[in-house]
Amino acid sequence: MDNHRDAPSTTAFVELSGNYEYLTEGYYRCQDAELQGYDRVMPRCIDALDAYVVPVALEKAHLAGIPIPEWYLTNEYFPPPAVVYGVNPFTRKFAVVFTEEERDRAAKQLTWNYKYTICCQRITSDVEIIECAMVDGRTVRSDMAEMARRVHDVFNLPMGNIRVLKTGSVIQLSAIELLPARTLATQEREWLTQLAARIDRHG
Repeated sequence: MDNHRDAPSTTAFVELSGNYEYLTEGYYRCQDAELQGYDRVMPRCIDALDAYVVPVALEKAHLAGIPIPEWYLTNEYFPPPAVVYGVNPFTRKFAVVFTEEERDRAAKQLTWNYKYTICCQRITSDVEIIECAMVDGRTVRSDMAEMARRVHDVFNLPMGNIRVLKTGSVIQLSAIELLPARTLATQEREWLTQLAARIDRHG
């Protein structure tokens, strides 16, 4: 699902597949639009690369004022509790680790037997991990509305799955994941249709 054209008849292009990961069709359509000279491409290739690499996304979010957890990179020991993401080109897996046993298993799996780096985010035992779909800066969850808007503004993604860490009233961005258009609920599909219509009208 996209509004790709052979030539830029409008000044903007939006990729509506929801998958902008490197080397995917969605990524290449965005790349083609940039090369064809569209004034605005959503998302730009650099936006997608930044959003999907967890430590890069965290640093970019932090610089923009979005709350993030304390985090660090390692390929060895890390103390639980933590949320842990693989940082390598072969996996998008993550793990929530509360015990030493879970830590050893997660570290071995996400580092591919300690070959690659992992991104560890410090959490507390009472953390709530929440995921919500974001489409054009909007979400059906009212408590995530501000986070969805800010992530959209910073990363220029038409849609994405946002994972946050919530402790009391504190909400911190943990990661941005793929959100394929085929998985959208009715309200989210309406927002996507409105976005495409707006781009077609105004560019």
